[in-house]
Amino acid sequence: MLAPADTVFAALDELAGDGRIGIACSGGGDSLALLFLASDWARQNGRSLHVLTVDHRLREESRAEAELVASVARRLGWECDVLHWDTARPGHGLQARARAARHVLLARACRQHDLPVLLMAHTRDDQAETVALRLAAGGSWRSATGMSCQAPSPAWPEGRDLVLLRPCLDVSRADLRDVLVRRGAPWVEDPSNADRHYARIRMRDRLMVLGEAGVSSHRIAALADALGPIQRAERQSAWLAARTCLVLKDWGGAEIDCAAWARIVPAVRLTLLEALVSAVSGQALSPSRARLEPLDAALLAGRPLSGCGVGLMGRAEARMIMVRDRGALLGRVDHRAPEPWRIEADGARVFDGRFEITADASELEWSVMGDTYEGLQMRAILDAVPGAARPGLLVARREGRIVLIAGLDAELETGNNESVTAARLVRPLVAHRFCRRLLPQTAGRWFDAWEAA
Repeated sequence: MLAPADTVFAALDELAGDGRIGIACSGGGDSLALLFLASDWARQNGRSLHVLTVDHRLREESRAEAELVASVARRLGWECDVLHWDTARPGHGLQARARAARHVLLARACRQHDLPVLLMAHTRDDQAETVALRLAAGGSWRSATGMSCQAPSPAWPEGRDLVLLRPCLDVSRADLRDVLVRRGAPWVEDPSNADRHYARIRMRDRLMVLGEAGVSSHRIAALADALGPIQRAERQSAWLAARTCLVLKDWGGAEIDCAAWARIVPAVRLTLLEALVSAVSGQALSPSRARLEPLDAALLAGRPLSGCGVGLMGRAEARMIMVRDRGALLGRVDHRAPEPWRIEADGARVFDGRFEITADASELEWSVMGDTYEGLQMRAILDAVPGAARPGLLVARREGRIVLIAGLDAELETGNNESVTAARLVRPLVAHRFCRRLLPQTAGRWFDAWEAA
């Protein structure tokens, strides 16, 4: 069996790429050990690290723990940012909310510092706990695939260009603590890791009992390793199937060939639909397969339906169009639409999780088209967009006149002999997210392949 350092070094050799590297560190035994090991690897390979730590402000000790990480990082010669969760509050679902907030904070910091990858210290024990928790919650074999050593950030849209790397998935928690003991390095013991109010801690205790019966964490993690390639093959099959039945539209929708859709096997079809709905809706959370089944049935039958943040509508020649659900974007009589904008530190803005607007476009007035098409001088430009999708199109106005429609390349008359280039100011994210959902490990290459098709 390889030593922890050799295992982590081999994973970093394979995964780290050539760009700058971020590393998340809480000061706990796992992440602090990874910081030391990654630091050794980086110096041997002429690489640099940027350390990120989150002060959740949930305990009095959290500030001192974050400063401990910062001091260790400085001693090792690396920059460190201490990030703060300003909206922290105790109560139901605390661990899930803290995890989501942590991912958003880390993703924003990585974007600010131009860090394309972020190292996370999940261990073989974490993998076993994750698999067990997902199965206990009613998950399928896909739940048992656990965490991948390389995956897109779950924070959307903040983490849209960030990849998480987990080089410690083949290393145990005890092995990482042994790394620290050998170095004489103290680590933080979070009291929540012994609090049985949390499902993960209760599962950890149950896995110890299972281990005594021969079902060890190592065996559960090995099951995840065995199932991972099967899930990746299913996703790649969905990608290949998409090329036969699907056209993604830069204005934010997708056109689907219903006959070709029906020829795809159901399991792959739902995998494809999950990626498609996530991309077209722009929502941070992906729907369950159970919630996707009515949409799949509607596509097979060629009938309109709304759900999961999208709407299906018919088109000629046995084709359907999937668009962003009008009510979810514009609001309903009994439900106000959520704020669609996310403002980022570099001045960029993201609209509805589907369009990135550069800082250069700040002088324009951005909003949805609206039912009256106010300010639009050339209505013929909308011919390629279904009528029901037009009010929700993202447009830019100058002095009340529409000068740009996101995803439509045609030039509009601005009235002052100036040209406004959509490609320079707007980045459509629908194809980007669709590809990341299906092929997170080779996303950049597949984006180019999709765009060239």
